[in-house]
Amino acid sequence: MLDKYFLNNISRLFKEKNYNEVILKIEQNIKINDRPPDLTNLCAVSRLLKANRSKDDVISALNDFEVYYQKSHKNFQKIEAVSNFIATCITNVQEFNEIIPYFKKAQKLYEDCEKKIGYDRKLYSHGADLYKYTLNHYKNRKILKELINNKTDNKIVACAYGYMSNYTYDWGIKEYFDYSKKFEHYFPKHKVKNINEINYKENKKIRIGFVSKDFIANHSVTWLTKNTLLYFDKNKFETYGVSLTNDSFLKGSSLELKNNFDKWFDFSKLKNQEIVTKLQEERIDILIDLMGLFHSDRIEIFNSRVSPIQISWVGYPNTVGFPTIDYLISDKNLIKKSEEKFYVEKIIKIPNIFNCHSGFHFERNCFDAPVNKNKYITFGSFNNFLKISDEVIEVWSSILKKINNSKLILKSSINVSNESILEKFKDYGVHNSIKFAGKQDIEEHLKSYKEIDIALDTFPYNGVVTTFEALWAGVPVITMEGFNMMSRCGESILKNARLDKLISTNKDNYIKLATYYAKNPDKLINLRSKIYEEILKTPLFDSKQFSKDFQNTLLNIHEESFNELNQK
Repeated sequence: MLDKYFLNNISRLFKEKNYNEVILKIEQNIKINDRPPDLTNLCAVSRLLKANRSKDDVISALNDFEVYYQKSHKNFQKIEAVSNFIATCITNVQEFNEIIPYFKKAQKLYEDCEKKIGYDRKLYSHGADLYKYTLNHYKNRKILKELINNKTDNKIVACAYGYMSNYTYDWGIKEYFDYSKKFEHYFPKHKVKNINEINYKENKKIRIGFVSKDFIANHSVTWLTKNTLLYFDKNKFETYGVSLTNDSFLKGSSLELKNNFDKWFDFSKLKNQEIVTKLQEERIDILIDLMGLFHSDRIEIFNSRVSPIQISWVGYPNTVGFPTIDYLISDKNLIKKSEEKFYVEKIIKIPNIFNCHSGFHFERNCFDAPVNKNKYITFGSFNNFLKISDEVIEVWSSILKKINNSKLILKSSINVSNESILEKFKDYGVHNSIKFAGKQDIEEHLKSYKEIDIALDTFPYNGVVTTFEALWAGVPVITMEGFNMMSRCGESILKNARLDKLISTNKDNYIKLATYYAKNPDKLINLRSKIYEEILKTPLFDSKQFSKDFQNTLLNIHEESFNELNQK
C-alpha cells in the first residue's frame, strides 16, 4: 500500500505543473513493476507535459502507456491507455520520425482493446485517427461510420467521414452529396448581424477576406494564392488575410503571401464567435473559405451568414454542404453541367483553370532524364501518402512489374507509416522497388525531381501542387480521369498544360501510358524537353492572367449579388 502522504505530494506536484519532480519522485520511490496502473499513467502524462520534452521522453511515455494497458483490469483504464498511446503517436510523429514504428504497436493495442470492450466512443474516435495514419482507409471509414451510427454529434468525426471518402472509390458523387447536406447540423450557428443592418455602401472598394488555417510556409494554399493577390487591382479591391494560425509560423512563401494582402489579421487565438463578429465589423463584402472540411474546428465560421457573399475556393475541391456558402469556384474540366446538382454551392467556372501556381524564385535547370545515367526508369510521386489508395497500389505495382529494374520514389508531406505503404506493395511482390525520400526544404525538394523520369499521379484524390511542381521541373505526370471535382484536378492541370495525352481513361490505360514512355526513352526525353520549354507559357503559371480572370469572376458575383440585395 502506498503512503498517503506520498500520493498527496505527487498529486500536489502534478497540479503545480512540476512534472519533472513528479517523474523523479515516482521513479526514485517505486520500481516500475510495483507501480499501480494509474501512477504509471501519471508518469507517462508528466513526461509529455514537461517543458522541452525530448524524443526519449515521448518514447518512455509510450512504453509507460503500454505497461498501463497491460496492468489495468478496468475497462476505462484500458481505453485511457490505448487512447493516450494513439494520441501520443499522432501528435509527435511530425516532430520525431522515430515514433513511426510505434504505430504498429498502437494498432495491436487498439485491436486487443476493441475485441475485449467493443464499442466505446472515445476508443473508436482514437481508432479512426490511428487507421488514418496507418493508411487503412477501409478500417478508418468503418469506425467513423460506426461512430455516426451511434449518433455522435462530434463535428470532427462528421468532417473526417466526409473528407476521407475522397480518398477512396467507396462513394460516388451522389453518395457524397447526400451526406454533405448533413454537415451544417454538426456545427453551431453564430450570432451575426443581419446583412441588411451593415452598411456595405461605406466601403470605397470591394473588401475580400481570405480565411485559412493553412497560411504556413510551403503549404499548397500559399503557392496557389500568393501571386493571384499580387496582381489584384488596388483601385477596385481591398484584400484581407484572415489567418487562423499563429504568425510565429510565418516564413518563406507564407510571409510573401502576408505581404501581398492589404490587411492581415492573426485571429489564431480568437474563438469562432469573436472572429465572426470582427469580420462583420470590417464589413467584408466577399468571404472566401480556403479550408473546407480539413479544419473542422474553424469551418463553422462559414455556417453562418457572415458576409453577403461566401465562396469556397482551392482549399477543398468539393462541396462543404453549407447553404451559407454561395459559390464554389471551379472550371469547365472539373464539374460537368449535369453534375452541378450534386454540389450545394452554385458552381462558378473560371476561364481555363480553377487555380494557378505562383511559381518559384529558384533558378530552373533542364535536368537530364535520370534513365540516361541510371540505365533504368525511375517513377515518382510526392503526394502525401493518404492519397495512395489501394487502387493506386495495384496500378503502380503492375507498372513496376512490367518495367524491369524500375524504381518508385515516394515522399509524403505528412509523416505517416512508411511501413504501412511498404506492406501494401509487398502483397504484389514489388516492395524492393520502392524508395522513400525524406522531407526537404522547398529548394532541395524541387531539385529532387531530377531523380524522377516519370511522375505518377494518385487517384481518386489527385495531386495538385505536386503536379504543378513536377511540370515546373520538366517531369511528365500521368493522371487518370475522375468522377467529381476532387478527382479531376490532375485532368484539368494537364489539359491546361496541353498535355492531354498524359490523361488516362482507366487503370489499364494508365498502365499502358506509363509503360509506353518507360519503354521508349527517346519519346520520354523529347516529352520532358517540351514540357520544360513550354510549361511556364501555359495557364498553369500565368498568375497575371489568372488573377485578372479571378477578379472578373468576383466582380460579376459581387454585382449580381448586391443587385439582389438592394432589391430586397
